[in-house]
Amino acid sequence: MTLGEAPLATRRDRERHQTRQAILEAARAIAADEGWEAVTMRRLAERIEYSLPVLYTHFENKAALVAELARLGYHTLAERLRAARARVADPEAAAVDLARAYCNFAWGERDLYEAMHGLTGVPVDATDYREAGAQALAEARAALAAWADARRVMIVDLEDAVTILWSTLHGIAALALARQMPGGKKRAILLATRAVEDLLKAWLAVGWV
Repeated sequence: MTLGEAPLATRRDRERHQTRQAILEAARAIAADEGWEAVTMRRLAERIEYSLPVLYTHFENKAALVAELARLGYHTLAERLRAARARVADPEAAAVDLARAYCNFAWGERDLYEAMHGLTGVPVDATDYREAGAQALAEARAALAAWADARRVMIVDLEDAVTILWSTLHGIAALALARQMPGGKKRAILLATRAVEDLLKAWLAVGWV
């Protein structure tokens, strides 16, 4: 059962859920192996051995499928960030761990990350997964708020601070995924760590965030 779903009461519901999950897993597998351009409804039907009409009862098109995977991606990322914050008591260390968790998610779940950030080549309405995205952003917001409270830094515009942090992490992760980061993913992790440390030092120096 995926996050947020109610128990499936009937056999028909369970079978429908299993088919839907098979479609999503097939899409992820193809995207991971061959890229999103290789993911087509016909290819998915062949992979899971169902007819195209059956697929269309679950997802009206590829964009709907990508939107569902974007939601899954943001839910998964939110869980990873929450776990990273919980691993250490110190708020600054927690914020740094959050940055590392973000990058590791991008590396390990590349297909989901691409779905989340419009990198599949399929136009998707972001409103379809905005609520899930807000959950991940809430973890970054909580990390910064906890740090500001512990360091007695005044919160002036937390939303701007979260946007700066999020954009920085996404930029570093995206460059590494595109193989445009000298030193690759190992250096990207180091730069993400340094970026968060430097942001926190700057906000601490001015006394507000």
